[in-house]
Amino acid sequence: MLTGPRPDAGEPSSVPPVELLRAGGQEAAIAGGIVTLVLVGVLARLLAGPVEPLGLPVLVALVATSSTSASYAVRARLTVLRALGEVRARLGAPLHPGVPWPPVGSDAALPERLLNREFRRLIGAAYRCHDLSSNALAWAFVSVVVLVVWLLI
Repeated sequence: MLTGPRPDAGEPSSVPPVELLRAGGQEAAIAGGIVTLVLVGVLARLLAGPVEPLGLPVLVALVATSSTSASYAVRARLTVLRALGEVRARLGAPLHPGVPWPPVGSDAALPERLLNREFRRLIGAAYRCHDLSSNALAWAFVSVVVLVVWLLI
């Protein structure tokens, strides 16, 4: 995980956006794995026998924390895809990333002002993706703790 304070608006970023996206993707994948293991633990416990009445509220909390983690992971992915799609649409690229795109008039460079604006938008999306995936990982760990509590009841 990449943690630490963000630089001010005037300071250069200490972490490249690519590293933020990579770390965000790894965190979202780890959170997905943890939530899957929690789901397997819940199913194994439910198949073992009936749930105690005291365990029902904890089970509801477990479902809530796991759902929150999964929703953060999905939102992180959608944030990146939406930002890339918007940039590709504004620059005239095909919306599907698998389609090769030779820039129209590739001998004429895009204005620097336009490139800077699009780059700032992508950096903002990278930070947002990393924040969302960090939240997904944190909620996945909370769901593990709630699972352990539920199994002990």
